[in-house]
Amino acid sequence: MFTLEEVKKATGGRQISNTDSTVFATSIEVKGVSTDTRTIKPGEIFIALQGENFDGNDYLSKAMEKGACALITNDEKRIPEGSVAIVVDNTVHALGLLANHYRFKLGCKVIAVTGSVGKTSTRTMIADVLRTGLKVHSTEKNNNNEIGMAQTILSAPEDTEVIVLEMGMRGEGQISYLTKIARPDIAIITNVGYSHIGILGSKDAILKAKMEICDGLTDGGIIAVNSDDRNLFDRCVKELPINNLIAGIQVNSKADLLCPIVISATDISETDTGMTFGAMLNRMGEISSFSVPLNVGMYGEPAIRNALFAIFCAYMTGITKTLENQKKIAEAISNRSAMDGRGAITETARYLVMNDAYNASPESMENAFLNFSKKARDHRKVLALGGMLELGNSAPGLHELTGKACAAYNFDRVFVTGENADDFIRGAHMVNMELGIVKCKDTEDVRRRLEEYVRDGDAILFKASHSFGFEAVAESFIEKGNA
Repeated sequence: MFTLEEVKKATGGRQISNTDSTVFATSIEVKGVSTDTRTIKPGEIFIALQGENFDGNDYLSKAMEKGACALITNDEKRIPEGSVAIVVDNTVHALGLLANHYRFKLGCKVIAVTGSVGKTSTRTMIADVLRTGLKVHSTEKNNNNEIGMAQTILSAPEDTEVIVLEMGMRGEGQISYLTKIARPDIAIITNVGYSHIGILGSKDAILKAKMEICDGLTDGGIIAVNSDDRNLFDRCVKELPINNLIAGIQVNSKADLLCPIVISATDISETDTGMTFGAMLNRMGEISSFSVPLNVGMYGEPAIRNALFAIFCAYMTGITKTLENQKKIAEAISNRSAMDGRGAITETARYLVMNDAYNASPESMENAFLNFSKKARDHRKVLALGGMLELGNSAPGLHELTGKACAAYNFDRVFVTGENADDFIRGAHMVNMELGIVKCKDTEDVRRRLEEYVRDGDAILFKASHSFGFEAVAESFIEKGNA
């Protein structure tokens, strides 16, 4: 994977040989990169990361015992005898610099995805589609921060043709840091919503932070954005460097976009299980249609938009050239079912469960209401809702708006908990005073009241921010439903 000299140059560190074997020190070949002695393999270099509750320097000796070929540390005094180490100022930054070096050593294409809502769904669909014709390596689980993303890049096999990365954000400057490591050829912004408004203060500040993904675009790189959000699209047009291109992805807008590439949804219609639609590409005025009808197993514009982002990446990587390939792409899009915690539908022997409890924002709440109302059309519809976090001073108003959105559907009973439950209830009753809402003390109270209320044949939606623990409640109801 690397020579030790490569590691030293990439990280800007100093080599310390705490060993008598000078020949050994100068001939080390690094077979991989590890940050965890529980999973380290012989021949890997160990990077001693630091966090609030741990210090990787405590495990330097353990790493050597388990076969580490060398160490990366920020504490020269703790280098064990008989080992070779690279000393750096900051081991997390060293991990990122090494990932950046490996990204270019691979010579593959890099696609990076960010957005307030839907980045994981979009990233997984892009990876599924590209795997129909290319060797793809992608982010797993929620490894979308400065450590997880760097580890994703460094774990890519040598024959990787495309890396698909997800970039998360907790504050200003973080996406800029990530994108400068990854140096994407294609950057994608799915949308700009209210997530993290409690940290950043305004939707405009959130947009600015998402736009940081352009900071690391390669020369000639492309930014693809949700052009139905004209504020986002116009900001990209205004601020994108002259040596980069913009692509517009539109579902409901028929406006002519002044950009080199536009992919639009056509002929949208609903089915019993989701939606079917077509895709049209306008590339520098040359118009062509995707030859195969497309189907997604969800409802609402976000599901179509995710698929269009994937189609865009397929066009840009050259795997749409034959009808056979297009059929494989359409099949991959159709097969991409909702992931656990992100709208997965489970039909048990007793009732239907929709687990959408991985995270929550006003936008994802509204989309969950739409999908649940259609998926559960033949059932009595029961909602278990927790709060939406990281909304700061906007939390009361946004929970009220979400309550109004909920009340627009014909749900049979709503169980709600969280600090802003009263705001949600107030908003819902502004629209529909007849909507039955039960305010619960906490997640356990939601579970208990659901058990008292739910009967065979019901459908239950679980939706909340992750820290409410609703995923476990959803799983328990799936188990009960199959018992």
